[in-house]
Amino acid sequence: MRAGFGAAVLAGTRQIPPQRAASAGTENQDWLWLLHDDSAPEPTALEELLHAVERAPSVTVAGAKQVAWHDRKKLENVGLSISRWAERLPLIDADELDQGQHDSRSDVFAVSSAGMLVQRTAWDELGGFDPVLPGVGGDVDFCWRNRLAGHRVVVVPAVVVRHADFPSDAAATPRAARRAEVYLRLKHSIFWKVPFLAAGAVIGGIARLLFGLLAKDPGYGAGQLLASCAGVARPLDLVRGRRSIAQTRTMSRSVVRALRTSRREVWSHRRSVLHALSTGAELRHPAAHAGNISPGGSDGFAGQIDSRRPWVGFGAVACFGILLAASLVGLSGLVGAPALAGGAILPLPQSPAELWASASAWWIPLGAGFAGHGSAFSYVLWLLSVLGFGDGNAAVPALVLLAMPLAGLAAWFGAGALLGRRACAARGDRQWAARRTRGTRPPAAGGAGNVPCRRGGCRAGR
Repeated sequence: MRAGFGAAVLAGTRQIPPQRAASAGTENQDWLWLLHDDSAPEPTALEELLHAVERAPSVTVAGAKQVAWHDRKKLENVGLSISRWAERLPLIDADELDQGQHDSRSDVFAVSSAGMLVQRTAWDELGGFDPVLPGVGGDVDFCWRNRLAGHRVVVVPAVVVRHADFPSDAAATPRAARRAEVYLRLKHSIFWKVPFLAAGAVIGGIARLLFGLLAKDPGYGAGQLLASCAGVARPLDLVRGRRSIAQTRTMSRSVVRALRTSRREVWSHRRSVLHALSTGAELRHPAAHAGNISPGGSDGFAGQIDSRRPWVGFGAVACFGILLAASLVGLSGLVGAPALAGGAILPLPQSPAELWASASAWWIPLGAGFAGHGSAFSYVLWLLSVLGFGDGNAAVPALVLLAMPLAGLAAWFGAGALLGRRACAARGDRQWAARRTRGTRPPAAGGAGNVPCRRGGCRAGR
């Protein structure tokens, strides 16, 4: 495995002489200041950090405000947090500018390793960064263990560090972020939850693969599935990591619960990321937008003010429920149907193994037979069969019943992003769902479902 930042710091600390003995009536004040090779602190950064830890002896980790390299006003993070599933999250919106709105922040869940000031005794006690996390997640894990050991983690907003290529959470390295997320979830959870969380992580990876295929980005979906499996398939490292936590933990696991990000804030952050991407904002190279700042001394904040982003979950759930009810009423003959066949739809093989063999076959048994490869769509059908617990024919009617509400849900988010109004989004939701499912009729009583094609020229197997 390639050595990361934590391994480099550990190798460097081994070259430092042992800590000085504490003088009478004083405490040991040895500190480690960690900097990335692509970061640049401001001249007074170290002085401000030392003042902060001198005022609060219980603080053993202090971090800095992260800003973009080319734009001092663009925030990258002012401390870090996690969701309940250990997803690494900044405590700001994706397109947020620094107006001093976070300068009162102090105690946080974690801080970035770029500009992190760590007490030497705490570093030695916790063993530094976990070598299993050479990239994303090492700083979050260290601060997590530091909290469980009874120490504080603070961010000092007066300290500013510019970052040339900030790893903006999962946007820059999705596979590494997903692998670290799954590993941290298993490492810091209660023991009896580990098997269930591991199974849930793999199922979540399969779901991300399906979403990647639907979004026509199979590379991302496959990477998420592989990262989920990689985070689970580290049993020895997981045992060592959990043992190290047990040796240093003095507080209950619930001590960090108040510092986690709530579900609503997680969705708000994700909407801000999507909004920034939809408006063409460059998250990783903000220098391209440097010319947008007015030259007359104004910071141009008026043009950067974002509109309100109300929570739209209730409307989306309501539209999904209405369309699901309409689908169940209009296609009631599909409820409980053992299979769906007729027209151009053929029954699926009886087992996932037959579907996999059809997808990976190299011989086409037509006539005398000839060399060829199977259809790539058979892999999608295989996943559908797996989700149907081995019965793909039973899963197809369920998928057809969900076609209308799923199409409406996609239209809700699409219309909401374009129109920005809930009424317009709901209207577009219903119209899109009706157009996507037009031509579908319920099957005859006692028979399998039949979805005819209204376009001319359809043939079986087409």
